[in-house]
Amino acid sequence: MLESAGYTGIWIAAFVGAAFFLPVGALAAVCVAVTPAVGLNPLVIGVVAGSAEALGELTGYAAGVGGKGLLERSRFYPKVKSLMIRYAGPVIFIASVIPNPVFDVMGVAAGSIRYPVRKFLLIVFVGKTIKFSWLGLSCYYGLSQLWN
Repeated sequence: MLESAGYTGIWIAAFVGAAFFLPVGALAAVCVAVTPAVGLNPLVIGVVAGSAEALGELTGYAAGVGGKGLLERSRFYPKVKSLMIRYAGPVIFIASVIPNPVFDVMGVAAGSIRYPVRKFLLIVFVGKTIKFSWLGLSCYYGLSQLWN
């Protein structure tokens, strides 16, 4: 199926995974897509999946913009807000490069402090592109050793 879906299938898997908090599908799709049977370019996959996840993360960002009142009642909110106000860019970047299921919290926090959406998208795109390129190359070289 992925053979016929190609890069579009990767984009959809990554976008849906980020928008609906289901990151595992995109990670698996990237590893399958770089197998010799499918043969997609790991670096192109990185850019495709990175752009999709960056746009998908806007759901968390929007939740942060709209749900600020709920967050303010949390006892952790003052600490998170202070951290995001001082170091939002580096924190967002580091969290987007590392494969982790809690990145959505960063999007909510960025939205709640009204971090500029263009900066958020750019930082997330770069971080997610690095993450997926690294993942694609790791799967490609790891799986190619298994085929030989």
